Amino acid sequence: MIINFKISNQGCKADLNQPIDLSITSKVENSFKAWYCKEVVHKVIEEGDFIGSVKRGGSVNFKEITINPHGNMTHTESVAHICEELVPINKQLPKFHFIAQVITVNPCQIKETTDQKNVGDFCIELSQLENRLDNNAEALIIRTQQDYSSLQTKNHSNTNWPYICPKAASHIRNKGVKHLLIDQPSVDKEIDGGKLLAHKAFWDYPNVIDKERTITELIGVPVQVTDGLYLLNLSLANIENDASPSRPIIYKLFF
Repeated sequence: MIINFKISNQGCKADLNQPIDLSITSKVENSFKAWYCKEVVHKVIEEGDFIGSVKRGGSVNFKEITINPHGNMTHTESVAHICEELVPINKQLPKFHFIAQVITVNPCQIKETTDQKNVGDFCIELSQLENRLDNNAEALIIRTQQDYSSLQTKNHSNTNWPYICPKAASHIRNKGVKHLLIDQPSVDKEIDGGKLLAHKAFWDYPNVIDKERTITELIGVPVQVTDGLYLLNLSLANIENDASPSRPIIYKLFF
């Protein structure tokens, strides 16, 4: 199915028969994880004569799943992730399709300790984003991982992953980006004493309670995806929470 639309009065189209999935499969064993979370747990429900397993003689498969959206899944979060106010992520999006820009960034290694960074950290700096963001992009997809295949099983815990510096996060916001996606467990440093500087900069918290912007983490951008503009479908589970499992899908644009 081909759809036609305009970007800045320039005609373009997207083929909905060629989706590119940016989510990562959450498996029961040997799955990716972060924040010291355990593996996803599937529990067969048993009650009296009922067994929720066809393999064990039941009529249907009926399981409970224990999972942490922040640590076991590609997920999308609202500002409720860092504030007391209830801003359910499932009520956040008035629409689900956006013009998105994919950019590849090689985070800079920090050589001098400051209040925000430590020597040895890898950080996405403002200088790496300036003059790179397209004014038409409603969403920004940042690729930092070089080995896409490893993301299926990678344990991010205790790795001090690359993060976005606050000035860079503010720049993304000021450029009008509403939806920020990254292939790391967080836009912030793994251990930062609870400062969450990039989250706060992107949401301009606590100056406002931003009910328009979202952050999606633990995505994976396949190697065949080139930098540029795409059509993004950001699908969320209808769960009332600060974060929801999500499945961002992009479609290449043809001008």
